[in-house]
Amino acid sequence: MQLRKGQILEFDIGALAFGGAGIGKHEGLTIFVEKTMPGDRIKASLTKIKNNFCEADLVEIVKPAEDRVKPRCQYFGICGGCQLQFMPYEKQLEVKKQQVIDAFERIGKISNPPVEDILGSEDSYYYRNKMEFSFGYDKDMNFAFGMHMPERRFDILDLKECHLQSEFSSRLVNFVRDFAIKKNWKPAKVLTAEGLLKAMYLRESRRTNEVMINMVTSEYLPENFEKDFEEFAEEILKVPSDDKKIASIYWSKVINRGGVPKQIKEKLFYGKPALTEIMRLANGDELTFDILPQAFFQVNTLQAEVLYSQTLKYGLLNNHKMVFDLFCGTGTIGLFFAKHVEQVLGIELNEQAVQAARENARKNKIFNIDFFTGDVSKVLDTVREQPSLIVIDPPRAGLTEKMIKKINDFGANEIVYVSCNPATLARDAAWLKEYGYEVQAIQPVDMFPHTFHIECVCYFKR
Repeated sequence: MQLRKGQILEFDIGALAFGGAGIGKHEGLTIFVEKTMPGDRIKASLTKIKNNFCEADLVEIVKPAEDRVKPRCQYFGICGGCQLQFMPYEKQLEVKKQQVIDAFERIGKISNPPVEDILGSEDSYYYRNKMEFSFGYDKDMNFAFGMHMPERRFDILDLKECHLQSEFSSRLVNFVRDFAIKKNWKPAKVLTAEGLLKAMYLRESRRTNEVMINMVTSEYLPENFEKDFEEFAEEILKVPSDDKKIASIYWSKVINRGGVPKQIKEKLFYGKPALTEIMRLANGDELTFDILPQAFFQVNTLQAEVLYSQTLKYGLLNNHKMVFDLFCGTGTIGLFFAKHVEQVLGIELNEQAVQAARENARKNKIFNIDFFTGDVSKVLDTVREQPSLIVIDPPRAGLTEKMIKKINDFGANEIVYVSCNPATLARDAAWLKEYGYEVQAIQPVDMFPHTFHIECVCYFKR
């Protein structure tokens, strides 16, 4: 049968690909369709035709899967933030575990990989501690404040509620929209120098209930802006907040001119400079962190505790004196390990993250950890210490063969690899196997319910 673009086919969805697309078969050909789930019978219009697969747009759900549910959010399918809300949470976990198994079998060439049951999030809604809300215009050029719409670079979805952060954050979004319209503050346009408002970042502590507001603007300020912003700070403190407390209000001005490096100038208008968060692991360890406006911090605090608990569990199966923490970020994992080993060495490219890591160590009175700034691969060339355990938490792209060879040269008996991408983790597992590192256990952790993202903690041993 000769296929053509626009052709409508009817078939069943049997699985879910990593990335969220449903996978169906038609006359032996694999077809990927967004917004579908296993068990759906659908009609779809072909959009891309390749030799061994096709992509298609959903036209109609002929017969929904028995366990398909109505999405909770009114913006589902428009916003693009929660791709799997039509799937019961238990089903999401089942599918994500299978995706990890598939990645290790298909990419890592490891048969029957030791994948544990995925650790689900206690809160499947209202779990994020950080959100970015953007200012702009909708498709009709009306003022809009909310989320960027998928595959539409400039259009903003005017959002009245979101189930990812707290209900308090939705009240803040609606207050900010009303205040900006009242003051005639215009959104900044991407392609020109016109306009003021760029974004608002909201951070919330899950343990202390503190809230940080960071309003981001261009450098082109209307008359009396700072006076109006003082009024803004006074008024937003009156928004009803249940158990939340606004602890900080920042104004960040972005200076972005051609030929000049971008600058961000922050001004604290109200409260304290940093948000305080407390993390508690399953073994009883507890650390306190001060989070500045630009700092990285895991956006699901309670599941980060689960992730780090599992990392520590695998890493402390045996005694270790020296531990390497590669791609250490703000030092969170390394600081927890430092409570149990003689010395930790952390390496991170981002200089601001390393500064935060050192401050976190000082705040928690941990002195047996050193942090180094620079490209991890290059810094390892200068290190003479010999670790018995290496902890790795790389970007989504994972490692390189060259990096894995360098890691092998240190001769560590154990590796704990924290990954946000099962595909690159499985690929790296195959490379590590060539150096004698065998996968002992794989623990998936669901950090982002209703999305396709999956975190894993993988334990390797020689």
